[in-house]
Order: sequence, then C-alpha cells, then structure tokens
Amino acid sequence: MHLFLMAWLLLCGLVLPVRAADALDAPPQPDAGASALYGPAPDVAFKDTKSKEEKEEAMTASEKEAERKRKEKLARVIVLKWPDNKSVDYSDTTIQRNVKSRIARPDAQFFPEVDLYQNGRKVRDRTVVPAMQPAAVPDQNLQRVRQAVDEISGVPWNGMPPDQWGLKAQELRNLVEAIWFVDKVEQREPLFLLYTQIGRAAENQNQNVPPFYEQIGAQAVNYYFYLAATMAFQDPALMSKLTDQELNGAIGIILTQLQQGAFPNLKIDFEQEGEDFNAEKFAESYEIYLNGIKTDPSDDGQMDIFLGRTDIYLKRTDSGHGLSERLEVSKLEDKIYFVRDTARKKMGVDFIEQLFLHPNECTPALDGEILNYLAIYAKIHEKAEIYISVPQYGNPNRVWVWRYDRPSANLQLVGGGADGFPVRFALLVQGGIMYNTASVEYNEDAYAESLEAQGADPGFIPDPASEIDTDLGPSYVPVAFELRGHYNRLMVSLGTEFGFNTGGDDGKAQWIERYHTRGNPEADVAKLKRIEVPSEEDINEDGVVDAQDVEERFVATELLYNQVKINRNIFMGASVVLGRDAGIGFGPRLGVRVGWTNVPYALQTTAHLGMTLAPPGIKPLGDRVRPFVDVDGRVGASFPFATSLAHTAPITVAPVFGLTAGVGTTF
Repeated sequence: MHLFLMAWLLLCGLVLPVRAADALDAPPQPDAGASALYGPAPDVAFKDTKSKEEKEEAMTASEKEAERKRKEKLARVIVLKWPDNKSVDYSDTTIQRNVKSRIARPDAQFFPEVDLYQNGRKVRDRTVVPAMQPAAVPDQNLQRVRQAVDEISGVPWNGMPPDQWGLKAQELRNLVEAIWFVDKVEQREPLFLLYTQIGRAAENQNQNVPPFYEQIGAQAVNYYFYLAATMAFQDPALMSKLTDQELNGAIGIILTQLQQGAFPNLKIDFEQEGEDFNAEKFAESYEIYLNGIKTDPSDDGQMDIFLGRTDIYLKRTDSGHGLSERLEVSKLEDKIYFVRDTARKKMGVDFIEQLFLHPNECTPALDGEILNYLAIYAKIHEKAEIYISVPQYGNPNRVWVWRYDRPSANLQLVGGGADGFPVRFALLVQGGIMYNTASVEYNEDAYAESLEAQGADPGFIPDPASEIDTDLGPSYVPVAFELRGHYNRLMVSLGTEFGFNTGGDDGKAQWIERYHTRGNPEADVAKLKRIEVPSEEDINEDGVVDAQDVEERFVATELLYNQVKINRNIFMGASVVLGRDAGIGFGPRLGVRVGWTNVPYALQTTAHLGMTLAPPGIKPLGDRVRPFVDVDGRVGASFPFATSLAHTAPITVAPVFGLTAGVGTTF
C-alpha cells in the first residue's frame, strides 16, 4: 500500500525541466582602435552573466545543440503593433494565448515587427522575385570575388589603356552586389580587397568622376578607397592583406584621416517610438553587428558611423535573426538615422495598412518589398512556420492571423478578428481493463525446490524470479464516454465511465452497496413483513378495547443491498498536453482526474499518463475535425465514504490502476 501511494505521488508531482537555449558563437571582436566611432569592444569576460554561465556549464554540448534545433522548428509569430497603440505588442500575454490557440502551436515564439524588416538582405536586382530571394550571401560568391580580385591585381597600371580600365572598374563595381550584405567576419576580407581593386581601376582610368569619386564632407575622394579605409578602421588587420605598396599607401592615407577625424560621421539610434533606450533590456534580445563585427551601443542606444556603406544586423540572443539594414549615405541629409523606428514604420504602419485594405480576402495584396521581406525572413528561419498577427485597434482579443505559405510566397488568412472559437473539443469512447488489488509473494514450492537443488549441487545458482508469484486482484472492464476541451496545452475533461464487474469466480460478479435514500443516506433498506399486534386503543370504535382491536406493523426480515453488474463513475479532470500538436489535442499528456462512483459509494482520484495520435492513413476531415486514437494509463485510489459498505476499518482506501484505449474525433 505504501509503495502504491509513493508511486502515485511521484506521478502527480512529475516536473519536466526545460532548458534555456544558448546563443550561437559570436564572430571575433573588433580591434580596440575602432572604439571611437563604433563603440567600445565588449568586455564579455567581466559582464555580470554568472547565472547564464552556470546554466551553460550545466548543459552538455549535445544538449545545447538539441535545444537549438528544437527552437529552430518552433513557430515564429510576428506581432504588428496597431498604430498609435503603445501598450499592446508582441509581449502581451493575452495576444500570445489567443494566437497560440488559433494556430494550435503552444510552443510558438513571439517577436516584434521590426524583426521582419530585411532591407539589408534583399538583393538589389529588381528582377528577382520574392520566392527567389537568396537571403544570405552564398560561399561561392566569395570565391567569385576572390577570383576576380586575383585576376586584376596581377595587371600593372600600364597593362591596359585608360578606357579599358574604366570598363574594368564598372565591371568590378557591379561585382560588389555579389556580397550585398555583410553579416559575417569571413565576408569582410573579399569585399575589402574588391573595394581596393575598384579604386585602383578608377585611378588608372584617369577620370575623377562619380560614382568612383564622391564628395565626403569637404573632400573629394576615391570613393572605393574610402570604403576600404572605413572597413580597415573597424579592423586594422585588413591592411596586412594588401601586398601592393602603392595601394597600401593610398588607403593608409585615408585611414589616417579617418582616425584623425577629418571626415564627418553619422549617428544611428536604436531607440523606438521615442521611448528612452533601455540598454539592459535591449541586450536581452539583440546583439548588434556592423559590417559583420559585433559592436555595443552607448547607454543611450546610439553609435557613430562614417558616411558610405554600413551593413546593420540585429542578431537575436534567444533564437533566430532580427532586422537587417544596408545603410548607404554619402551626404549628411539627416543628423540621426533611427534604425528600429524606420523598420517599425515600414513593417508596422505600412504593412497593416495593406493587410486591412481587404482584410477578409484569403490572400492579401502586398507590395513587392514586403513580400521580399517575408520571403527572406522565412528563408533565414527555414525550419519554422511563420505567422503574422495583428491585434485590431490594439484589442488583444480581436486578433487577426495570417500564415506565410512558402510554395506561393504569400500570406494565407488563418482567422480574422474575434472569429474562430479558441477552444478545440474532442469526443471519444474508451475501453480497457482495471485492477484494484495486487500481490507479490514467494512461491513456496519453487522455493523448496531451489533449496533442495542447492543442497545437491553447491554450485547451483537459484533464479529469484522463479520463486516469486505476482497476482492481480479482482478486475473490472471500464467503458467511458468523455468530452475534452483543449486550450493551448491545457486539457479539461468531463465524462461518465461504466464499470463492468468481472471479479467473481461464479460468473455472477456484482457490485454491492447500500441503498442510499434521499435525505437519510445512512439508513439501511430492509425487506419488510406485515403483522398484526394487539392494540391498546379502541381501533374499531365499538366502545370496548378487546382482542378485536389490532394494528398493522412492519418488521424487517432481511437487509436489502444494491447489487448491480455495472457501476457508474462521473468524473472531471485536467491535463497538460506536450508536443508540437498539443493545441489540437495530439501528443503525450500528464493529468489528474476526480470522480464519484455510485457502487461503491466513493470518491476516486487517479493520475493519468496518456497519448493521443492521428491514425495512419486517415486524413483530417477539416481544420477542426480530426479522428484520433487514444491510450491512457492510470494509477490512483478509491476513497469510500463513511456510509459505504466498502468503508471498513482498518483499511478504507483501495488502489486502482489499469489501462484504457479508445477512438474519437476533435471538433
């Protein structure tokens, strides 16, 4: 009995640990010389990250990889904040609950609209349709650039006439788009070398004209020498890659001018919607990479960058990728460039306007730029389902949801506003076998035979299993009808179970219990016999009390009991469903159930471990109608009430354990 209670308590208190994901290894840090404009190099060794480090140390490499792969497959929901509403965003718990239920993805992750902005990763070729957006620079493009650089670097200045140098400069300039966005350190060197060769070819054509020469501040410079120098400013080690002394000297002059502050710079700001920048909160979500090098902003969220080209990438610290921006500025038209605000206006205000132009259409009409961003975001998160959600008028209970369809490279409406009931239901019928006692004891005959064999042969080794007999006590066959409700991971159930008693040896097994009369449940019911007894009153009213005055009375001859072959258990329960499809009721689950049985008159509590699966070969009949098979194991106890025949000292609790299986459908 004690073993049973311990097992039951352990099952009821089971906790599944969830480990936090680890960020991927960051690229190498920039040289300290770049701190003046790109911010100080991060001192990761002395940051207060003790708790995070302890978690990382506790996780093995295989666990980290498993957690990373698990998060890559989770659905990603981009929540577009309604204009002029600052309180309801992707972190709102009501929105998260409603969307998870709507898309049936309890593990879904939620992100702000700025993460969808991918202006940096978009190729500049307008003929590339959204579905063909490559999203990231392929390695073969780096090889193409290196090959072109090697070919031209061996040609002396007088190896071609000036006009051919001009054509070569334009050809190399077009090749810049092969590395259209830098988000990795290994992409920097090929682009740096390409800039130097474009600048060299422009010098050799003997014409100081745009786009090879630009006015940067007060100086007219070879623009591609200048771009190469800005990259060397971040990472001076790049200068060692220049074996041509003339090139090294020309770029070195501009690099020295940059270090001396001879060129103007532009301030970029990462605050959003005019709110004060919270550096600690920002660092919990993002890491900033400028031209592939991790860089920290100041406490007010600002950075100084040089004019020219700057590739800005926000890498999420939890999982996945944030916004990307390729910023190219040759003149100081604006004093400050607000990175996240620009992204929010495009992917918040403009995107919402297009979605709600014809909100009830299955496929909304979107402009090519937003479709490009959607396609790129889906490609850099290739294993995840992508959803777009909008709380209309800022109401978290009026949520519109679209799913990104990869084959068509467009959005498909999942549900709009308040439509679509968030709770999914399931109806099923189950049958199985239940036991209420079990015994484990020595088999005396087998034990005696083992002793005899051991006496005859000292080397004989007895088999302990052969000396033990296990037996399950009287059983009953349950048949249950159950209604379930699923809301994300929560499952609640209500139903009735009928138990067919099979425990008798004579084939007449029955449940036995008192008849409980209304208002007096403790009274026993008896079979009565009518008798006549003398009365002390003049019943017949003849004026004389005599033998003819008798009254009727009823006396008990035997007690009557409620004897049935089928009892009834009315129950309700709650469970936690695990797995990818928990929101629609599929997957493993762990729960508890409380019920009331009429025979015996008792309260029955059980812990359940079950699994719901889609049957092979049977397709869903709709979004909500899905047939399934269900297996459920239970262990628990029956607690008879004091008025029950089963409530007998010293033992008043009976164990219950067994297995059921059934079929049903969601709706």
